[in-house]
Amino acid sequence: MTINILGDAPTIKRLETGLYSFDRAFENRAGEVGFPLGKGIEIFGVTYCGKSTITYGLAGLIAAAQEGNIALADLEGFDPDFLITVLENAKFSGDVQYIQTESDEDVLDKLVVFMKDKNYRVGILDSIGAISPISEQEGAIGEANMGRRAKIMAQFTRKSIKILRNPDAPSIFMVNHSYPRIGGRGSDTPGGEVKKYLASIRIQVKRKYFKGKYEEYPDGSYVIEGKVIKNRWGYKDRIFWLFVLSGKGIHKGLTAMYDGFMEGVVGKKKVVTIGDK
Repeated sequence: MTINILGDAPTIKRLETGLYSFDRAFENRAGEVGFPLGKGIEIFGVTYCGKSTITYGLAGLIAAAQEGNIALADLEGFDPDFLITVLENAKFSGDVQYIQTESDEDVLDKLVVFMKDKNYRVGILDSIGAISPISEQEGAIGEANMGRRAKIMAQFTRKSIKILRNPDAPSIFMVNHSYPRIGGRGSDTPGGEVKKYLASIRIQVKRKYFKGKYEEYPDGSYVIEGKVIKNRWGYKDRIFWLFVLSGKGIHKGLTAMYDGFMEGVVGKKKVVTIGDK
């Protein structure tokens, strides 16, 4: 039996970051590993779990590998020195275009414009939950504005999906928050349902637990556990771990050591043992 796909079928470019469990969390059915490039990615989790930090780190790795720049639509406020440190740690060298305008609608429109520019390989929206529609900004506190943010995100993701059809498309990260539903049954993310459909990759992140407490260290370093909730280019529900060095971002060496610990080939005591060494 022979099946031929006629026309210009899309090819999926991947980046092997060197982060063992992370690269393998995106494995496809052909056994190819590495993070799919040129896609829409939603990274979400509870407050203060490292969402922005790993987004900066991954953006830096991608932009460095593709020798391009980064467009940043940050609606929450960010620390420029920390951003630069994390990007330097990812070996990124280039421009970060910070997008700032009067309205959040204009910010998203400008992010789309930069994503059409081939000099920009990564776009970051941080965060969906911070989007404030014009009607909300100009209206009185207490006015009903339900669904406005979801409408904006639906329009943004539909505009973005057209860009992402391009074979040389950039990667677009959307940072989002996770919050408990009213009544306590499960959790959800702001921004409506359309973004979930159009994002090719959705990653849930949290601080790693070990023996009933967070995997944190005296210097402020910690371990992130990620779960691939959706992966259009491979399997879902794969788990990965990233070691975040305090003030620096993702640390490849310590992540490799932690992956070894989770694989059972590294002993974790006062002295780290790898094999018999």
